[in-house]
Amino acid sequence: MSLIPKNKSPIVNAVSAQCITVIGAPKVGKSTFASQFPNALFAATEPGLNFLEVYETPIRSWKEFTTLCRELAKNPQHIETLVIDTVDLLYIQCQTHHCQEHEILHPSDLSYGKGFGLINNDFRRVLSLLTLLRTKKKNPMGLVFITHAKEVEVDTRIGKSMQWRSTLPQSAANIVLGMSEMILFLDVENNERLIRTNKSERWTAGDRTGRLPEKLPLNYAALTAALGEEK
Repeated sequence: MSLIPKNKSPIVNAVSAQCITVIGAPKVGKSTFASQFPNALFAATEPGLNFLEVYETPIRSWKEFTTLCRELAKNPQHIETLVIDTVDLLYIQCQTHHCQEHEILHPSDLSYGKGFGLINNDFRRVLSLLTLLRTKKKNPMGLVFITHAKEVEVDTRIGKSMQWRSTLPQSAANIVLGMSEMILFLDVENNERLIRTNKSERWTAGDRTGRLPEKLPLNYAALTAALGEEK
């Protein structure tokens, strides 16, 4: 049985072929923002989409995710954007898969860091293949990683401070953020929800396109307008 839900709405214009990471605290609006991307399919590793009208495929294991990837590669149907919500739990599923495969309780049970090496290499391999996905029109498929944020204490030029960072383990975060043209931190300022695009001592963000302002309203239309694209 296909993991790709049937089409129920007309095709609309897609954002440029960008790999985007969306970072934010719980309930800030990460999934709602991602739901505005064209013909988005949510690979949902955790619940929380009940109030959003989206294409959703529950992902309960690493094997289910790799099966979905193969289906999209073979026939993307109407899908133009793949949203992984959340990539944090997807990494845990990858870790669980390899621990079960090698009959260990924890990656550290394999000596010389081999456990973490196996997991990170497979995680990187599969995510890299996602960049090769194409839509029905042979355009690159959009890719959105959603990750939770947490405040951690870090050393800065002026001493220690608190910074919002992805809850992914650092090795996995390096893989995901390294793939991303845009790293968008979702924030609230004066009761207004914002997208922050520039790196700060207070949060993780970045814009390799060089086309985005430091902050913009939290909606897809504002993002496409800043990129100079048709909505």
